[in-house]
Amino acid sequence: MKAQVQKGFTLIELMIVVAIIGILAAVAIPLYSDYTQRARAATGIAALGSYKTAVALCYHESGQLSGCSSSGSVDDGDGNPIPTKIPAALTDSDAVNGLNSASVSDGVIVAELDAIAAGDSAGNITVELTPSPASGTNMNWTIACSDFGDDGSDSRIDGCTSAYSGS
Repeated sequence: MKAQVQKGFTLIELMIVVAIIGILAAVAIPLYSDYTQRARAATGIAALGSYKTAVALCYHESGQLSGCSSSGSVDDGDGNPIPTKIPAALTDSDAVNGLNSASVSDGVIVAELDAIAAGDSAGNITVELTPSPASGTNMNWTIACSDFGDDGSDSRIDGCTSAYSGS
């Protein structure tokens, strides 16, 4: 009599493989989602580079941040207006990759990024970039983010130092 040779996998072996795949998916999917939202937020912050450059240029031409606004002008000190060269406010209809909207008022840039806030927060991340003139021609920027938690939870924006107040 010949012994019967088993072919294939047993049911328990298949169930173990399915359980392992389920555990890996439960860990990987949230991490991937966070990674993609952080990448979208970084794209939005990079897209604000032209606004930051325009604000810095406005400050260095006029010597003040007051008046450095979207489609505005500042006084050169002799009563002559200098165009700020700051791009007009960006709206949903003309949004660029990574940004839903952006505007500048007295040098402060407020933008809604095309990235979902972390945690239980609903909606997109709003950031406020505030300039502070430094020595020479340098300009320091502080970032306030709508997804910055008071409990110490991490924002999806690198360099975010405080919560966006919305004012």
